[in-house]
Amino acid sequence: MSDKPVRVLFTGGGSGGPTLPLLALAQEVLKQKKEAKFLFLGSKNGPERKMVEQAKIPFAAIPSGKLRRYWSWFNFIDPLFILGGGIAGLMHLLHFRPHVVVSAGSFVSVPVAYAAWFLRIPHIILQMDLRPGLANRLMAPVSNALVFYFESTANQFPTISKKRKIGPVVRQEIYSAKAERANERFGLHPERPLILITGGGQGALGLNKAVFPLLKHLLIDFQVVHLTGTGGENYLKPESSCFSHQDYHPIETVQQGMGDLLAKSDIVLTRAGMGILGELAIMQKDTILIPLPGTHQEDNARFIQENNAAEFVSQDVLAEQGLEWWKKYWKLRVPGKMGKRLHEILQDGGTNDFAKLLFEITDNR
Repeated sequence: MSDKPVRVLFTGGGSGGPTLPLLALAQEVLKQKKEAKFLFLGSKNGPERKMVEQAKIPFAAIPSGKLRRYWSWFNFIDPLFILGGGIAGLMHLLHFRPHVVVSAGSFVSVPVAYAAWFLRIPHIILQMDLRPGLANRLMAPVSNALVFYFESTANQFPTISKKRKIGPVVRQEIYSAKAERANERFGLHPERPLILITGGGQGALGLNKAVFPLLKHLLIDFQVVHLTGTGGENYLKPESSCFSHQDYHPIETVQQGMGDLLAKSDIVLTRAGMGILGELAIMQKDTILIPLPGTHQEDNARFIQENNAAEFVSQDVLAEQGLEWWKKYWKLRVPGKMGKRLHEILQDGGTNDFAKLLFEITDNR
């Protein structure tokens, strides 16, 4: 590995799912190359700005459009935003002069990838989900390398010659997490088992509504931390017994200590994005997947359930048959078994392996 300084431009966002792995990669690159420089290009209104700035990485917002496969008046306007994103991306590339561009999905990345191709700057795609999203498929023709989690995914990128299967790309916070710190930070009982409910970066309201009737039953044996999302606690009914229950902790979002909270959890109810699933795999946590309906998350959830690595329940089934479903799950559950299996499917070392590939590419520039 060369000792020359490396400049990496990250692009993506729209939610925490594709943002956190890029920040984790930046941590690893900086650990190995202290003089590394970064720039993150994201959308104007997405949550990635706050996350990137908290990581002390320079952030710039660029215009972002969306290619919809359904009728919308925005389809006539968005090409202008896509063009604007390409022009803005080109300007940032010329100014920052990165050795490599790394994307993890989202439409804000697409024009930047093509601008990088125009300037002959290598581009790497991180494809975490089992089913590739449209943005990554659009970037494939101008990409130099693909990093992926599932073998079957690689076959869907025939134009990319350099491919690398890795484990989850996760933050150092996950490896150094301690349950004891979560007790203090979130006011949790040290001995009482914990269920964590999180809706992820999108679709939290549907999950909140589905899980609400089940909460009073969960609180019989567990304390519950419920990450409701911004404004998501509005569905709670003040007269509900769980609303004021001492073991129920509704929180909009967690900015600090998420790793400790995951470490403390005995069971996690979550969407099926690969960002959170990668972290749960590293921690070997028993997980119940409630994927966002009609999305790629359903493919992730089915694959993982078929490999006996997590439980999968649809949002509709949870809403309509929550208590019956829970009783059946609880009767058959073997604590820790599925968490260990999840770790077998998604093993440690992904962050370091990703950094190795990045250095292979930049050292040849």
